[in-house]
Amino acid sequence: MTLCSRDRQSSFFDVSFLASNLFDEKDPYRQALERLRLNLGWKEALDLPVDYAGFHPTTLVHFRQRLLAHEQGRVAFDALLQALEQEGLMARRGKQRLDSTHILGQVAQMSRLEKTRATVRLFLEMLERTGRLGELPEGAALRERYCDSEVLWHKLGKEALAAKFQQTGQDMQTLLAWVENHQDLLAHEKTKLLQRVFGEQFEVTAAGPAVRKQEDSGTVQNPHDPQAQWAAKDQNKTKTWVGYKVQIAETVPEQTGPKAPGEPTRAFLAEVTTTEAIVSDLEGCVRLEQQQEQHGLGRADKKYVDSAYVTDDTLAQAVTEGRELIGPAHPAINSRGKGFTAEQFDISVAEQRAVCPAGHASTQCSRLENRETGQIDYRFEWSYHCDDCPLQAQCTKAGRGRRAVTVSQHHDLLQARRREMQTPAFQEQMHQRNAIEGTISEFVRNGGRRTRYRGLAKTALADCFHRAAINAKRWIRLLQYRLGLHAAAAR
Repeated sequence: MTLCSRDRQSSFFDVSFLASNLFDEKDPYRQALERLRLNLGWKEALDLPVDYAGFHPTTLVHFRQRLLAHEQGRVAFDALLQALEQEGLMARRGKQRLDSTHILGQVAQMSRLEKTRATVRLFLEMLERTGRLGELPEGAALRERYCDSEVLWHKLGKEALAAKFQQTGQDMQTLLAWVENHQDLLAHEKTKLLQRVFGEQFEVTAAGPAVRKQEDSGTVQNPHDPQAQWAAKDQNKTKTWVGYKVQIAETVPEQTGPKAPGEPTRAFLAEVTTTEAIVSDLEGCVRLEQQQEQHGLGRADKKYVDSAYVTDDTLAQAVTEGRELIGPAHPAINSRGKGFTAEQFDISVAEQRAVCPAGHASTQCSRLENRETGQIDYRFEWSYHCDDCPLQAQCTKAGRGRRAVTVSQHHDLLQARRREMQTPAFQEQMHQRNAIEGTISEFVRNGGRRTRYRGLAKTALADCFHRAAINAKRWIRLLQYRLGLHAAAAR
């Protein structure tokens, strides 16, 4: 990977700079190289001569592939973190705010019939490229059915579509049976994809493959990018996407007073972790903290988050580790949808005592342990108090008219947080989290909403360059602001 009359170190810097900027500018490789050839600003930044002719765009492709192969995708971002730490602009651990957002995949969402047919087509094209299609019985007929023919889906009725789906399942089963006798093809990625999609969409019966009634979570949504998953942002599934998810952690600078007009932010991205779309925010936070321990500034001593990250277990973990988790807790929900919620009871797990909304203390407390998961809960029950209670109709619909409440072993922390949420001091603290929304907006404006590549590894690499570009721009703005202050003071 060489550039015109440049040494290797300079070449690496050129390509790194271009890789960061093309994500910042959202340019294709060829357009990025055209900018380098014609834009004097880019040449000045790279210390290049005015007549520098550039290099071939595929150099950037090879550069990306080498970074992935050697697991060096973080090199630019980590170098910036070290420089910011040396300048005193970032502190190890410290305060951080955290949130997540979705990334749209570089593929279209397909119906179940479309994705199964596309999977068969990819498998047949692989056989044709390797010269093995002729060995396949009825290979020509299958190629004509899945590769050469174009189906007008909008003109087909439900029965015709169902028949095509069933036929596709039979053809997939036939192909999988054939490939079992060809050991050299079993390890091929297209064979594994065929096996996976068939297992997700069909189940084997004595009468042949039967269509599964519904898809499970994490199934292939498009065979051109099997790692892109379908996910929803809310329980009502009003906001859905196919792609990935990213966790973004940003430092919270110590602010002694309000910012001056025109003063840029002194917050920088501490970590960005790209995950599968179906990964929960809690699991994504665990992965992010693991990456911070390995590469970054370490886990934050104080973290500002939203309700997706606050549970009884995460609050207990923060207390055990001597850290602070600042964020609102979800309100208590009655699983049966009737009666008072646990939030309306005064419960003390430590004292094994609970008081109901009518002021009656529980008569029994039981410790429940799930041997499979290790989860420990406590069940509080009321007996004769409920018989003549004026709130009985509001409290419970149980047949015997007596109430019971089950909470986790760390419910005391959750109850304390729900009460703390009502105080002005807590609401003032939560102002520190609000800036993460602007950071996510900046990440999206820099091209982070839709990945330009297929696959989790390539998408994560792109996000590494996104965060490096954002930190670099913020540092440059801060330097410009400080130089302006010095110049004004000198005058």
